Amino acid sequence: MDHSEMELAANTFFGAVEKGDIDTIRSMYDPDIRIWHSRDEANTDMKQSVELLTMFFDRVSDRKYEVLSRHFHEGGFVQEHIVHGKLKDGTVMRLPVCFLCTFADNGRFLRIAEYCDSAKSPLKGVVQHEA
Repeated sequence: MDHSEMELAANTFFGAVEKGDIDTIRSMYDPDIRIWHSRDEANTDMKQSVELLTMFFDRVSDRKYEVLSRHFHEGGFVQEHIVHGKLKDGTVMRLPVCFLCTFADNGRFLRIAEYCDSAKSPLKGVVQHEA
């Protein structure tokens, strides 16, 4: 993938998360995807990711990604962003995140690692296990 293809994939992915569009997100995942979160340090699969995203969508409305930086490298990118949203009780959420992505040869997301302060996460306490 070249820089513009990766840029389009990144923008499409984060746009889908903002909209809560699970079908688009699922279509962007390689069947062998592995997602790791600093919150629980487990390598999870597509099914677990969809479960977690569904939970996130239920807990956080008005989702917006503020991209601070995005750097492309051979086969992927690193992004620093802030997730903004509103929790069910009306609390405003602001979660700084570092997101690392590697693409498969087919242009789909193969590996994601996401680092954030677990204490600020709306998914604090949710534990997933190795897929």
